[in-house]
Amino acid sequence: MSTIAEELGARADLAVPALSSGPRVNLGCGPVMPKGWVNVDGSRRSWLVAHAARLDRLLVRLGLLRASAFQPGIIHHDLRKRLPWGDESIAAIYAGEVWEHFEYEDALRLTQECRRVLKKGGVLRLCVPDGVEFWEKYLSIFFEEHAREPGTRDVSRLRRHVQMYFDDICTRPAGLKSFGHFHKWQYDEIQLVDLFERCGFQGVTRKPFGVSRIPDIGALERSNFLIVEGVKP
Repeated sequence: MSTIAEELGARADLAVPALSSGPRVNLGCGPVMPKGWVNVDGSRRSWLVAHAARLDRLLVRLGLLRASAFQPGIIHHDLRKRLPWGDESIAAIYAGEVWEHFEYEDALRLTQECRRVLKKGGVLRLCVPDGVEFWEKYLSIFFEEHAREPGTRDVSRLRRHVQMYFDDICTRPAGLKSFGHFHKWQYDEIQLVDLFERCGFQGVTRKPFGVSRIPDIGALERSNFLIVEGVKP
């Protein structure tokens, strides 16, 4: 059953003109590579699959690498650099759990690049972990334990939550464990909407999971985190 927010979002989208024809780009795709999308990733493994597929298969057979989720046709691109498309050539861009892996200034430049390559009326949709949700959970644990009598408090609950932040989110794991995939920024709705608007997007709103101006968003959206969408005027 759909929620009220989803129904309202769907009704609002009915008033928005359909996307123009043209490529739709899935930035930082990881293993999610739906047909009909230009799937782009900047990881080292995507480079290996895109540029040295035979070597990648050999390393897998030798047991030095696990089988890759990347498929032939993956485009490797460093998203800190200029996007490899011309001005106003792309109909829609989606990025799931990507923007938090960049320093804020790099994310700002990438958002500006997305606006450059999008056609007028083109849509940018981002999904990132919600900082508010993370810290609300921290405060919930804190106040629960603070309400207990000293000596009965379970401080390990707070330690586990904080440890998760430093182990899995903001601190780079040692050696090759991270493959460069550690978080460099934490967003909330206010920051992310502001980022879109600073880069010239209009109609910027937080969207429910699966509700989008992009018709087949269900083919690639996997996470129900903080989702924001905007339109190039």
